[in-house]
Amino acid sequence: METEFLEGLTEEQANALLYEWEYWARPEQLAPVGDWGTWLVMAGRGFGKTRTGAEWIRDQIENHGAGRVALVAPTAADARDVMVEGESDLLSIFPKNKRPKYEPSKRRLTWPNGATGTTYSADEPERLRGPQHDRAWCDEIGSWRYPQAWSNLMLGLRIGDSPKVCVTATPRPTPLVREILKDRSTVKTGGSTYDNRANLAASFFDRTVAKYEGTRLGLQEIHAVLLEISEGAWFPSFSEEKHVSPLAEYDPTLPVMIAIDCGTSRHTGAVYLQCKQIAPYRHRVTCFADYYAVDLFSEPNAQAIHRGAGEHCGGQIHKVRLDPAATQKTGVGPAARGEYEKVFGARRVEFWPIHRVADGLDQIEVLMGGENRESDLLIHPRCVNLIAAFKNYERDSTPQGEWLTVPKDPQHPAEELMDSLRGGVRDLFPEGRKPQPQHQRTSARRIF
Repeated sequence: METEFLEGLTEEQANALLYEWEYWARPEQLAPVGDWGTWLVMAGRGFGKTRTGAEWIRDQIENHGAGRVALVAPTAADARDVMVEGESDLLSIFPKNKRPKYEPSKRRLTWPNGATGTTYSADEPERLRGPQHDRAWCDEIGSWRYPQAWSNLMLGLRIGDSPKVCVTATPRPTPLVREILKDRSTVKTGGSTYDNRANLAASFFDRTVAKYEGTRLGLQEIHAVLLEISEGAWFPSFSEEKHVSPLAEYDPTLPVMIAIDCGTSRHTGAVYLQCKQIAPYRHRVTCFADYYAVDLFSEPNAQAIHRGAGEHCGGQIHKVRLDPAATQKTGVGPAARGEYEKVFGARRVEFWPIHRVADGLDQIEVLMGGENRESDLLIHPRCVNLIAAFKNYERDSTPQGEWLTVPKDPQHPAEELMDSLRGGVRDLFPEGRKPQPQHQRTSARRIF
């Protein structure tokens, strides 16, 4: 029936239908009915949040008399690239005869009916102090650095009969997100990445989504679950029963990597790693030994780690990876790299790839597997320092109670061991671990 209907349309009718959002939208992408002040669309990556927010603004301008609109993103670049000039943005969803004029230098959009929109960066909250609006669209509010951007916006949302704001966001348990959720005028909708599967590339699911399924990161970024961090623990899913095993013993058929955190702190940690391919797109990382010391010079640390290799793997060392900070002169000795090159040989020693701490820890979590997945990270029971690090590695927090992606105590032993592990894993998988292959799928025609 739908095919016959579409084939029966004239060219003019077909073009008009392309801009009929209520025809194309899923129910979760349409504004809720009733009296509300804030519509929070909390959804997974690829759900269609940007399109939802842009279409809501269009509806408010065309059908509900909106005249002065605030468009607020984490940064000025986000406001321009995502909300105004992106694939599903305000310049692309309007028919040509209703499309707004965009003046980047003025941060302004002007529609043919006289309505105006102004872009704002949440990094500049003072710009929202004073201007008045009757509608607002706020994107990725969990990434806003300054909560006062929200309070200033709300104080200016005071003209018209019924001021409203649409918030589109991936879940993050920040104080501001919790504040919005607790507000009685907030209505929350959303969904998962899978809801929009027909309009996303099959390779996105095979290469990216599948990799994070079953992890805390996947629950947040794919299934839009707002996860509170239990007492700051970074790896609450760590289990000795699942992740610690004698099977992680040294395998003489596999190369050995030693990853060493020997930067600028008083502590030095190291892990002895091997990696084995167990399926076409799957590898298992084993840690068969570890090392930890405090207040030693770089040379005795390097010698002790080298002796550990003789004890645990017969001295078979294929590569040594150091923290990039090892070029700096520390308070307990000269630049570490030179000392390690003397012991292990310059040809073996390199730095692990520079990366965000959170990204490296996410890779560890992916290897750990989810609730219903086998772990691809195994730790030998002798690695008592690394096991303790998994149990005690905690996030720092702001005075407002927001958990951060930095350790609570940079001088804690857990810091050195987890840094060594994430550095070694990043070196093994610099582009991220490839997921297990999925069944081939045929993607639907892209509509949005």
